[in-house]
Amino acid sequence: MIPPEYRQCTEPSCPGNPVASNGPGTPLRQPAMPDRTRGLCHPAFMSDHIAHIAICDDTFRLASAGLSLPAPLALAIDAHREAAHMGSVTRQADLWSVDLMLWASEQQALPAADRSPRHLDKLAFVLGALTHRAADRLTKPITNCFKGGDEEISEAHISKIMQDLFVYREVYGAGKGPHADPFTGLLLDIPADDAGARAEEAFRVLHRRALISMHTIRPDSSDIHGWLDAFFQALQTYPKQIRTYAELLAEWDPVKVNRYLVEKHFYDRDDALIVLARRIHHGGDATADEVAAARAATDKPHSRYARALARALHYLEAAADLFEGRIGEDEAKVRFDIGVPELAEVD
Repeated sequence: MIPPEYRQCTEPSCPGNPVASNGPGTPLRQPAMPDRTRGLCHPAFMSDHIAHIAICDDTFRLASAGLSLPAPLALAIDAHREAAHMGSVTRQADLWSVDLMLWASEQQALPAADRSPRHLDKLAFVLGALTHRAADRLTKPITNCFKGGDEEISEAHISKIMQDLFVYREVYGAGKGPHADPFTGLLLDIPADDAGARAEEAFRVLHRRALISMHTIRPDSSDIHGWLDAFFQALQTYPKQIRTYAELLAEWDPVKVNRYLVEKHFYDRDDALIVLARRIHHGGDATADEVAAARAATDKPHSRYARALARALHYLEAAADLFEGRIGEDEAKVRFDIGVPELAEVD
């Protein structure tokens, strides 16, 4: 279940205030994820960005403690986290993950001087993308319970944002303290004055430019006007999305918490894999046996987040086996659930 301190405070002395782990009145905050339409980022690229990155980070923590990964894979997830994060917010890994893992394996067989200078970044990217695939398979069925899409702030879209906001607080300390990396709370603070609003506007411009430059922009020559319409809509939607995040976070409505998180069993602090991930994140240790036991214990009664971690670890093991030649392309596709509809994960 969602930890009780994330529900609305009912104390008379704290009317309407959200309750955080360090006492009443401390709200949650955070950002979100890329999508593509005709070679350009979808207007709703914010949603489920943080939840996907958190699942990537927690999977890598558990993998480092509990999996016997080949040295290149271990190095990729340890030293190339930014590339992994980009992969973790990139869709359609089913179309290229096997090919990219095979390419990485071929690169590793070459003399060091002959390898692509970006081979570890690309390896980290595909490993991150596999965690995205696991996250989607377990969290999209939640979103599919609600109406609407990403084109507007619909119920389905709010469900994604609520997942992001919860994870931002629970995993990343609301952008504050020793566990905030790579997020900052400032992005989702509502500006207190005109100067703050101007600073926010400047940051949005820089951030949009950076995000757009990081993604391949390929104008659709067969429909350039349609492509440009989508492009400018994307630019207009981003500030609106940031504001929606900030407002939902400041509000932290207990009805929404229950509807979008508690009833859908999104996260449970008591799930064994989550316990280990938080322990490692906070500076503790976990043994391979503990990780194995936690994975074995994670089944359908557990939260969607914990099940996504278990699925992502399964994908990393398959990636390691493919990388080292223990399985072939066809078996890798089976173990990556390629061709299996996400709706198969509804129960």
